[in-house]
Amino acid sequence: MSVLQVSNVSKAFKGRLVLNDVTFSVDSGEILGFIGPNGAGKTTAIKVILGLLRADSGKVSIFGRDVEKEHSLALKSVGAIIESPELYSYLSGYDNLMQYARIYGIGEDRVLECAETVGLRDRIKDKVSKYSLGMRQRLGVAQAIMHKPGLLILDEPTNGLDPNGILDLRATLRSVAAEGTAVMVSSHLLSELEHICNSVCIIERGVVVSRRRLDPEQLAEQPLTYVFTVNDSASAANILGNAGFSGNIISPESLSAVSLKEDIPKAVSLLVSAGISVYSLVERKFSIEDAYLQATGVAGKNNEGGGLL
Repeated sequence: MSVLQVSNVSKAFKGRLVLNDVTFSVDSGEILGFIGPNGAGKTTAIKVILGLLRADSGKVSIFGRDVEKEHSLALKSVGAIIESPELYSYLSGYDNLMQYARIYGIGEDRVLECAETVGLRDRIKDKVSKYSLGMRQRLGVAQAIMHKPGLLILDEPTNGLDPNGILDLRATLRSVAAEGTAVMVSSHLLSELEHICNSVCIIERGVVVSRRRLDPEQLAEQPLTYVFTVNDSASAANILGNAGFSGNIISPESLSAVSLKEDIPKAVSLLVSAGISVYSLVERKFSIEDAYLQATGVAGKNNEGGGLL
């Protein structure tokens, strides 16, 4: 079921188009990585989704409710952190959470449960002014999930988190999604999103350039990248290029080729028949970074002149 639906949203500031006909959705139980370069429009899109900015055109709906026309009802089931959590530094972590809990009629048991979930149970009575950046981020996540939202939106949630904090966040988001919550995470740490997300939406210059699932069964049907170690990568590149394989020379003794798994024996046979020594062959798993490079064209720019063809 679609929890968040963003339909043909555009937004301009002083004549500059920041969002251009943006359309995507997030389903129940899905963890969507929302990525793009600096200035791509990620934070603007999130602010439009949350009703903090009004779109010039298009529509955002949450559980079928129009964010602009039914603002309070639409956002009632949303938890979010935008850029950094808003906290009262002079209060304890516990008092901060209780302030929020009273708005939703939530009891102390749930407050302490959320503090435990984000790893702050032992420090929850300390003043927030004594918290590190990572601890503040954890407290913000606890606040965002306290009312068990149907949609959770996090903008750079790993800011300031140490390795243990990042592991805890992964577990928290997976647990929340397993209960049916739709999760949208914006981050620059592509390698970290790899461990969290099962889908990705890539935005560049205000335009959605790619929207894809990262489920293992779907990735299995897509071409993969294989890295060959050979005695002559330039000759190997010509042979594979002439046979219709695409890829890049990595070094004098290694090259990559993009292929379906069932076509790899043909590639190896072609190389061996041509007298190329194949020392090793390694499958490189498709990653969020690959999706990003493909969608934005960075891969092509970085490897200009180094392709097989």
